[in-house]
Amino acid sequence: MGSVRPGSPPPASTAGSTDRAAVLVCLFQGDDGDLRVILTKRASTLSSHSGEVALPGGKREEGDADDVDTALREAKEEIGLESSQVNVVTVLEPFVNKQGMPVVPVIGILNVREAFKPAPNPAEVEALFDAPMEMFIKDDNWRVEMGEWMGNKYLIHIFDYEMKNKKYTIWGLTASILIRAASIVYERPPPFVEQNPSYKVAFVVESEDNRMVSSKPEQRLQTLAQHFRLQKLVKPGLSPTSTTGSIKRAAVLVCLFQGEEGDLRVILTKRASTLSSHSGEVALPGGKREQGDADDVDTALREAKEEIGLDPSQVNIITILEPFVTKKGMTVIPVIGILSNKEAFNPAPNAAEVEAIFYAPLEMFLKDENRRSEEKEWMGDKYLLHHFYFEDDGKEYVIWALTAGILIKAASIVYQRQPAFVERRPKFWSGSTHVTTP
Repeated sequence: MGSVRPGSPPPASTAGSTDRAAVLVCLFQGDDGDLRVILTKRASTLSSHSGEVALPGGKREEGDADDVDTALREAKEEIGLESSQVNVVTVLEPFVNKQGMPVVPVIGILNVREAFKPAPNPAEVEALFDAPMEMFIKDDNWRVEMGEWMGNKYLIHIFDYEMKNKKYTIWGLTASILIRAASIVYERPPPFVEQNPSYKVAFVVESEDNRMVSSKPEQRLQTLAQHFRLQKLVKPGLSPTSTTGSIKRAAVLVCLFQGEEGDLRVILTKRASTLSSHSGEVALPGGKREQGDADDVDTALREAKEEIGLDPSQVNIITILEPFVTKKGMTVIPVIGILSNKEAFNPAPNAAEVEAIFYAPLEMFLKDENRRSEEKEWMGDKYLLHHFYFEDDGKEYVIWALTAGILIKAASIVYQRQPAFVERRPKFWSGSTHVTTP
């Protein structure tokens, strides 16, 4: 079958039908240590979208068990990639083209690059090449055009790429899928506005053996851990043992577990009212690095132990997010972990630091319910501070500012979708405009 046309995106559509497609985002480590993705140029003899760049993939056929089967079968037919050579780690939420066809991106890692012997099918594929994954969250060799569909204006992203003296244009749906995948893998948004089409409908991702993103939280935790195995390939320098050697930094623990209702929850604290700074505010367990801390993970786990009695042996660390920077120039590292056994955790809040411990649903930080925002300005940068209101056991909590920002980021990665509201983060969180203090 032919690959899916690079058209226009967003997540969506119906499941249980053969009127759908899947594409394989197959990643591997290049000679320079960068992460690369396999792409094709469609044959010029094809009746539709001839000569366009696409990911290996195509429409579902009757014999396909699920979307992963479709993507792997198509990759075998188009470029000779054996399914046994690909470790499928997760899928992204579906995109929909203008014809209403849902396209499911399947993310996989090429196990042994040297073992892959490309065999492009000349009836479908004119050329096979690879491109650096990080390219899709950079504005180098990037341009954009305005598109409109049924009154909906959106941006069509176009990347111009040259390899071995051959020029390729990666655009439309293919570009949008790769922007989304790169944003998740590298844990940062592109430096340009995406403005995807807004036509969305409900969608259920199908899977025969939990290889995909699942609505079941216990499976989502497994998928999350699998997903971050991919990230370790991308950023070996930003691993749970990384450190810059600076003492002007802090770390917080984003500790996730499955709640009683089956949803993913995160452990939060309300700071003691007797503290001299940020008293009574909601925070993630964490604090400043101390001289004895080996790295950021040590800091987060030590602070969690001191503040709420969480033993480090009970937490499975899976990754860290890129740092946030406060107005005063303090670097804050979010450390992501999974609570191995919720029943084994017996909270022991340190009264000098913590007034209360509670658990909030992680998905809450992507929803527009019980949320408000206020516009602020700092050094000419206008941004939004988000406030989330949560009630637990008759007590009301407000989660806001940096803590809310970290949880929005974490939830976006875990659930692989953007929040249902405009985020507009402060630039200083990225370290671009923070105040330098002596």
